[in-house]
Amino acid sequence: MKIKKNFWRAGKALWIQIIAFAVAVMLYSVCCYPIYTSSKARIMRQLYEDIHDMDLEELSEDDEETLGDYQKEKFETVIANENYEQIYTSRSSLKTTHARKYIENKIAQYTEEGTLEQRRMESRHILMFRGKIIQDGHTFYVYLRKDVQSVLEVIEGTRLYLAVVLLLMVGLSYFLEKMSKASTEKKAKQSDYQLLESQREFVANISHELKTPLAVVSSQVEMLEIAGDKIDRSYYYSSIHEELDKMSRMVGELLDFSMLDNQMSSMEMSRVNVSEMIEYLLLRYDAMFRKNEIKVEQEIEKNCFAYGNRMYLERAVNNYLMNAFQHTEQGKRIRITLKKEKKQIRMEVYNDGAQIKEEQMEHIWDSFYTTSQKKKPVTSENEVRNIGLGLFVVRKIVDKHKGSCGAKNMENGVLFWLQLPEIRDLGK
Repeated sequence: MKIKKNFWRAGKALWIQIIAFAVAVMLYSVCCYPIYTSSKARIMRQLYEDIHDMDLEELSEDDEETLGDYQKEKFETVIANENYEQIYTSRSSLKTTHARKYIENKIAQYTEEGTLEQRRMESRHILMFRGKIIQDGHTFYVYLRKDVQSVLEVIEGTRLYLAVVLLLMVGLSYFLEKMSKASTEKKAKQSDYQLLESQREFVANISHELKTPLAVVSSQVEMLEIAGDKIDRSYYYSSIHEELDKMSRMVGELLDFSMLDNQMSSMEMSRVNVSEMIEYLLLRYDAMFRKNEIKVEQEIEKNCFAYGNRMYLERAVNNYLMNAFQHTEQGKRIRITLKKEKKQIRMEVYNDGAQIKEEQMEHIWDSFYTTSQKKKPVTSENEVRNIGLGLFVVRKIVDKHKGSCGAKNMENGVLFWLQLPEIRDLGK
């Protein structure tokens, strides 16, 4: 069934290409002629304006050179004085009497603004431009003509060529579609295999992460049973609670993954003050940063508003901050900035530390993906373990908010950023 569906899609795409090409050919056939004649008419008027700037009583070599430049357009050009005597012609074989004939019979159409006449015959189309120039009390007549018969012959002669091109287009499109289909299927198989391997690795990581706190809890309970009142029971109870909290956070992230993978369809949206939200998060983690001797620099622009869900936006920013915390050693720094930029609000989180390998950069946003560049976990009640979902969650949330996110290596660390569409502060 899947193969038939893919075949139908491929055939449909092919027919779309054929129809698009046929429409393009038809539009070309209908529109090329008016466009061509309109272009030639504009050039005729430009030539007339150039002639108007010449001294027609005595054409200079530069003037004749200018007139000669227009011969590539294959215009027939005649300039005559008030006695209908030609003073310039592009046709060496043109008789003097023809100049009088061109002008005298249509004298009313020779105006200073110039008039354009189009004649369409069975096998050709003729453009004629007539103008009158008055210089120093003398009148000069300008006659320009363009026979468009050659263009019609080209169009007529290319019909068979267009048919051949269309057939070649069909054959080539079909061949390329087959190649594309084979390539897509191969990539899909590779992608499925890679995802399966990633999931296996993820399960192994989860097992390892859960194994440690479970072992600690088990040993603590065993000590309570054996030692009884001989030990500090409150210490062991506190330690058990701490390990249970760690496991709870891990399970919470797994639930987040399940929820986010279903596109957060029920997420409620409202106006969110991102500036206040980030300041709140920085205040919440201030003690943790201080305890681990991490310097925090912040530059938060006020009144940056976005339309979204505060809880999930908070989770995205939180994951950025925790990612920076996990990769920043004691004595190093984290820098957080928020600013308005081209109808967007942009947040950046930079941390001193090891850079991300270029080949890993595009994969760090994938689910189940982990790198080995973290510092050793800091043992504290605020410890947050990343299990390969943090940045994946960020991208899911940002995409849902019609934003974008990314990362880039800096000279001494890594900078993560996200952008969201800005909404105006209604209080202003």
